[in-house]
Amino acid sequence: MRDCVIRSVGWHAPEESISNAELVTVFNTWAEGWNAENADAIARGEAEPKPLSSEDFIVSASGIRNRHVIDKPGLMDLDRMRPRLPHRPKEEMSVQAEFALLSARQALAKANRTAADVDGVIVASSAQQRNFPAVATEIQSALGITGFSFDMTMACASAIYGMQLARDMIRCGSADAILICCPEIMSAINHYRRREVHFIFGDASAAVLLERGDREAGGWEVLGTRLENAYSNALRSDFGFLNHTEFEDGDNFEPFVDQDGHRVFRDVIPMASGVGSALIADLGLKPADVRRAWLHQANIRIVQMVAKRVLEREPDADAAPIILDEYGNTSSSSVLMTFDLNSNDMKPGERGLMCAFGAGYGCGAAVIQKR
Repeated sequence: MRDCVIRSVGWHAPEESISNAELVTVFNTWAEGWNAENADAIARGEAEPKPLSSEDFIVSASGIRNRHVIDKPGLMDLDRMRPRLPHRPKEEMSVQAEFALLSARQALAKANRTAADVDGVIVASSAQQRNFPAVATEIQSALGITGFSFDMTMACASAIYGMQLARDMIRCGSADAILICCPEIMSAINHYRRREVHFIFGDASAAVLLERGDREAGGWEVLGTRLENAYSNALRSDFGFLNHTEFEDGDNFEPFVDQDGHRVFRDVIPMASGVGSALIADLGLKPADVRRAWLHQANIRIVQMVAKRVLEREPDADAAPIILDEYGNTSSSSVLMTFDLNSNDMKPGERGLMCAFGAGYGCGAAVIQKR
């Protein structure tokens, strides 16, 4: 079978950002107002008061200090607290496809590739803007790529799942190059009136170009991949096409992100570290043979504990780089962003582990080696 390499990665984060201080001010103002409006019901024990947030709570719980978002004014509006993205007519490009192109074009330019060099497009993200036609097909058309395109999702692990699919197709000869796009507008799915999740997500778009290894020297050979799933409701969003059939007008339905953070923490660490460790062993390697782990930026404690177990050493900044303090959790795009921002110093022959994990639960890992 042919070798498969990562040829390039492109990514984009919106210019606008929200600090913890700004986010806390808006949330607490809303929570205090809600508590005042519902004071009688709270006093009667018919309602629970909304707890307040704080900068210390956010940093302690997640390690996040800032996040970049596609529409800051909408999130800062107390009467809205969600992005304001005006409806576009069918003749215009969708918001998510437009967002994806910001990283897709960058990935192609960095690799010095044109549309003619690419056989297919996969959108691998937590959610797509619509059910059909595929957002990937819209991106493919905008780039002028002929061939195939499709959407897929496995939440925060989507990029690695897309990479395994692309690698398998390239190795068996059904494609020579595949562009994987991970456009994540998580501010549109997050719930900014839930203290447990209001601080977690940021928006970002990333893209990775995989191709057969004999096109030219360089790149990163994908030595192996491994995927694993275990069903769980601990991290869930109920947005979907059946929603409008399930509830009557006036029902209080909130299909946004909801999670049991303690359960996710307890479940994901052994699962992710187990998948990463098993892949390293399957390839006949030892943890000492892997210099760096580029992990999904979910939570600083999860990142550090998974890295420590997989690498079997203390995860300093070289072994397990962190970017979530600036960008927050950007779902599937985060593992690609972390890799691109923290890989230029590695030498040919050095190896690293990409690992992403999230709702589902789904976990994907890839061991790559610089050529």
